[in-house]
Amino acid sequence: MRNPCHDESWPSHIRCRRRRACFACSFVAVHSTLSLLSVSSSASAGDVFANACTDGGTGGCAPPQGAKWDRWDMAGSTYTYCFHGCPVPWLLNNTKPLGLGAFAGVVGVDHYYTKQGTPCVGGEPVEFAHQAALSASWKAVFPALRFMTYRILSAVPYDMAIKNQMDAHPEFFVRWLHQPGSAAAGNGSICYNYKDSCFNDFTPGHGRINDPSHNCSFAIRSAAYNWANPAVGPWFLDAVVKPAIEGTGAYADGVWLDGIGPDNGAYMCSGVCCGFGPDNSPHNAAEIAAQCAGMKAASTAVEKYLTEHEAFEVQKCFEYTKGTDLPNAKDSAAQCAAKLQKWAAVGADHAKYNAIVAYGSRTGGTDGYDDSSAAGTVAAFMLMRGAHWFLSITNGDSMAPATARLLTSDHGRPLGNMTAVSGRANVFQRVYEKATVTLDCGSFEGTFTPTGAGQV
Repeated sequence: MRNPCHDESWPSHIRCRRRRACFACSFVAVHSTLSLLSVSSSASAGDVFANACTDGGTGGCAPPQGAKWDRWDMAGSTYTYCFHGCPVPWLLNNTKPLGLGAFAGVVGVDHYYTKQGTPCVGGEPVEFAHQAALSASWKAVFPALRFMTYRILSAVPYDMAIKNQMDAHPEFFVRWLHQPGSAAAGNGSICYNYKDSCFNDFTPGHGRINDPSHNCSFAIRSAAYNWANPAVGPWFLDAVVKPAIEGTGAYADGVWLDGIGPDNGAYMCSGVCCGFGPDNSPHNAAEIAAQCAGMKAASTAVEKYLTEHEAFEVQKCFEYTKGTDLPNAKDSAAQCAAKLQKWAAVGADHAKYNAIVAYGSRTGGTDGYDDSSAAGTVAAFMLMRGAHWFLSITNGDSMAPATARLLTSDHGRPLGNMTAVSGRANVFQRVYEKATVTLDCGSFEGTFTPTGAGQV
């Protein structure tokens, strides 16, 4: 069988596309008293495609609700994702010295950024507490920042909310109830990822999750939730999602709900994708179908719950738009103008979208622009945008001061939609409460003329 991790002829959503994968693509699962398994040579591409379900979909997505999401200033209309790097610490250190506006963007925070719950406290991993502490420290300076806490549809026991459930209710997790491709009984143990270097590296000082210096009382290995069990979805919502959103310990404005993947164990344990199926996982075909249906139902419930509580799920419910699809400095004047008009029509009709992140992906970044074209990009964004649009910004550790000023500016709310400037080819403007924003598509130059200072 072709390896979907390395064969470019496979669609990108089937290949190992996970940006956090550490030595991914060589995984197998192990039954704690059975032999090590490998990908079955008899599995066909059709089997893989038929079984593929790597996240719960968008069934519960809707536009964000509530005043915190009704932002038209640039300071409150950006999106980024903290993984290896993160611009928020730079903004914390430089907002006052540079006289910047108070940052109020949407920030997704990966579990790697908060060290996956390590070092352990009293032998116990504390991932959710790490995310909560980070949110509190950022919001102490930027109270309107919207913190999107990381949660994942794989069962990674880097918080005791998950580990305790594994110990008390193993039926909530995929178990070896029968052997792969057989009706022969398994030993009933939870299926864990025993292969991936992420979990197998116990080298002191290396810094991976099972580094002995983290002082954890057990080896942290990922498993898969048994989504086919109808009790799992409600438990996941109540125990894993809700405490971050409501109650005395609430700290988040939404969730970055990750799908399952090769770097955390759920592919090989649930058998739902990418070379893992009935012949080499704990699940048969019927169990795989039930697993996929259950995961979809659970994700839909999370998405609906968040919207009902004026929070949001950003990984699937944002619509991410590449820079090449939007006006950019490499376009001809005519291309730029056509894109502006196309996307301004989208922005003017909220029925066409839930929420849009422009010029980036789910992991942030500046796709299609850099510091030299930032003014033109911000102008284009402000001309096109509707409610619940967000400009993707750097996911690195620093920003150019001039770009930071653009991204933390406040020109108020728009007083109308984009219009063409009479007598000037491929020049467009939009009047906001505090400024008129103009983009010349010929030069991709953006200008922001304060109200009363002379209009275009």
